[in-house]
Amino acid sequence: MNAHTALIDRYFDTWNETDAGRRRELIAATWAKDAAYADPLLTGDGHDGIDAMIRAVHERFPHHTFRRTTQVDGFANRLRFSWELLTPSGASIVKGSDFGVVDAAGRLQAVTGFLDEAPGAA
Repeated sequence: MNAHTALIDRYFDTWNETDAGRRRELIAATWAKDAAYADPLLTGDGHDGIDAMIRAVHERFPHHTFRRTTQVDGFANRLRFSWELLTPSGASIVKGSDFGVVDAAGRLQAVTGFLDEAPGAA
């Protein structure tokens, strides 16, 4: 497993973590302190903002999980990958693609997400 794949697998572990303390540890290990996340529905800046954003997703979609659906493609400090959000029964309800920038320490500096398939999306 390469460093980008390990980083993104930890990124999904972070999104799926429901224990607040453990999630904060994962955020610190995965994201730069001044990192930023943005997609059409959510934004989060810094560790506190990213934690609040993930917590809001857990409140809106209890017991749902994210999973990576493609290999992590990257060069230099840039990467991309696709994912899906699964219901507790395993049905995929949202699919997307994310693009990231990795800092010199190997943590995520920025992630921009795009929704590829979502309910009600035209």
